[in-house]
Amino acid sequence: MKNLLLFLQKYYYWFVFLILEIVSFVLLFQFNNYQGSVYFTSANVVSGYVYEVQSRITSYFSLRQINQELTDQNVRLSAEVAQLRQQLNAAVPVDSAALSPSVKKVFSSFSTISADVISSTLNRTTNFLTINKGTADGIEPEMGVIGGKGLVGVVYQSTQHYSLIMPVVNTRSNISCRIRGRDYFGYLRWDGVDSHYAMLEDVPRHAFFKKGDLVETSGFSEMFPEGIFVGVIENIYNSADGVSFQLKVKLATDFVRFRDV
Repeated sequence: MKNLLLFLQKYYYWFVFLILEIVSFVLLFQFNNYQGSVYFTSANVVSGYVYEVQSRITSYFSLRQINQELTDQNVRLSAEVAQLRQQLNAAVPVDSAALSPSVKKVFSSFSTISADVISSTLNRTTNFLTINKGTADGIEPEMGVIGGKGLVGVVYQSTQHYSLIMPVVNTRSNISCRIRGRDYFGYLRWDGVDSHYAMLEDVPRHAFFKKGDLVETSGFSEMFPEGIFVGVIENIYNSADGVSFQLKVKLATDFVRFRDV
């Protein structure tokens, strides 16, 4: 113990220097966008691998809960499909396969690439997700990202094997959405408070809607096809200037627990 204290006393200035350097680099990369992007590009191979290993370990221990959620979702979707099939057959007594050309037309210009979320932040106003796919897999910036339950966000930055995603729960996110069946649209933005909610802003005053209506992507952006589920209207407010509505939307995607996109 005495030798350790003598060693620290003799070389303490090196430890002080090292600590100050670490603090300086943390502050530099955390509060400067350019330096942060440079860090992501240069260090993502190492940090991405670490995040991926960590994600695999935590995923293993949460498999029971994930499987239960998938089962519940499959049951719900099966019930919805059966109900829609009955309604379709009652309204139009023809083969439902006749609808397939219109569905194919909507998605004809889109393809999908599956990926795993290996890291995420939710305690900041500018949150990001990291996925284990990059340019080598066909991922590029400004691609749309969706999950099993709905809208997730947009690809912000990509390297060869990893990509950084700007989710809906980032105050810089701004995605065109509409009220399903109403054709009134606005822009989905996050207020930086609760990751379960976002605000649909700039909805016109003459719009007709109610609590419980569904919100989906409008299709005005090339990133997303129209009709991707976003969430449910939970509350209605007037905008600060009084010329439009602000709708509080409960997001379909649970950013705390989801892992696949």
